[in-house]
Amino acid sequence: MKKSLIAAIPIALVVLGSQVLAQDPATPGQEPKVPRPVVRLSFTERMKQYLQRTGATIDEAKSSSEMVVTNYPDPKGGKITVVIVNDRRKNLLGFYIYNFGNVKNVTNKEEIYKYLLSTNDAITIGSFFVDGEEDIGYKYMVSSAQAMTHQTFETLYTTMAAVARERKPEIRQLLAGNKDEKGPEVKKAAEEKPPEKD
Repeated sequence: MKKSLIAAIPIALVVLGSQVLAQDPATPGQEPKVPRPVVRLSFTERMKQYLQRTGATIDEAKSSSEMVVTNYPDPKGGKITVVIVNDRRKNLLGFYIYNFGNVKNVTNKEEIYKYLLSTNDAITIGSFFVDGEEDIGYKYMVSSAQAMTHQTFETLYTTMAAVARERKPEIRQLLAGNKDEKGPEVKKAAEEKPPEKD
């Protein structure tokens, strides 16, 4: 019994020593590495960090803890407003662009809808839609379950801004050509306008 106990002591010391060495990977003379705490950014802080590289600004007055309203400079002048919404319930991050116009008073909605559908087939990301108030919008939804890289965010954001910039004039032209918004005075003045001379 004594012999087996004496034989077990060195084995126990070897096992214990290997566990201690495994826990302290620092070599002699060096401090052990202390893991840095993981900093969890809020949705707004993360969006600010991402937007720094794009050249966009945040409209703090219109933003909230789960919605960031941004303004992207249009090279041709003006700005493109991109709203980023964090839908925690569905684990989705939504990018929205509006300010294309409204189809409420359009006389030929079919033509507008047809154009929007064909545009959706042609663009690489996102889709155009008409909301409950009949405003035309452009959106893209992405899962927020996994963290998005800066590069992915920047590509997504700038691509959407480019699509909006490219399609907005065509949408506005279609809306202007089919609207029945002119008041009676404007219509009457247009009818009474003398024809142009050749």
